[in-house]
Amino acid sequence: MRTKRSAGFTLIELLVVIAIIAILAAILFPVFARARESARKTTCLSNLRQIGVSSLMYAGDYDGCLPVDDHICNSHLRLVRQLDPYMKSMGILYCPSAPRTQIGYLQDTPANRAAGNITYYYWSFDGLPSTAPASTDANGWLGWIDRFFYFKKYGDTPRVMTDAWDSDYFLASDWNCNLSSESQKLHGGLYASSNILYLDGHVKYWPRQLNVIFK
Repeated sequence: MRTKRSAGFTLIELLVVIAIIAILAAILFPVFARARESARKTTCLSNLRQIGVSSLMYAGDYDGCLPVDDHICNSHLRLVRQLDPYMKSMGILYCPSAPRTQIGYLQDTPANRAAGNITYYYWSFDGLPSTAPASTDANGWLGWIDRFFYFKKYGDTPRVMTDAWDSDYFLASDWNCNLSSESQKLHGGLYASSNILYLDGHVKYWPRQLNVIFK
């Protein structure tokens, strides 16, 4: 008497299923990655908006004078101390995409919090070119952005901002001037894409910051 063979998949059928799963994964993984980065970009915009609110609250208590720091880039210990009474959390000072830059002093760590190293540029400063921080990191970019904007844009004039300045002036923005190819494509954009906080507190994402007129 012949026994009935149990039903099951053949090797070819299993290989076909595996191939289909691999194709679907190849299609969907980039979509998921873009969705995650979009969420990080939105969080970064929210961070900048909260920095703007905190800065304007500070200005309300100091005759319209916005917080001011020594330089555009890190460290920002002076800025952090000024904003501290107006912030709910120091977490707003760190972009969730910062780990992609692989730059240690942009990350949200206890050491960076203590040193005043944050993810964002801050654009109200009273230092001079001669006092801009030296380039000490491996890529030689730390402090370069300070000198560039001092000499090319502001000369020897400090950029101390008040709430009476035009609303389209930068108050803070993503950090993106460095040699890391990943950090030059933050938030899924092209080279040097950036989130920007303007003086009136509104924020905007520019997919390619090189098209933005710095103010």
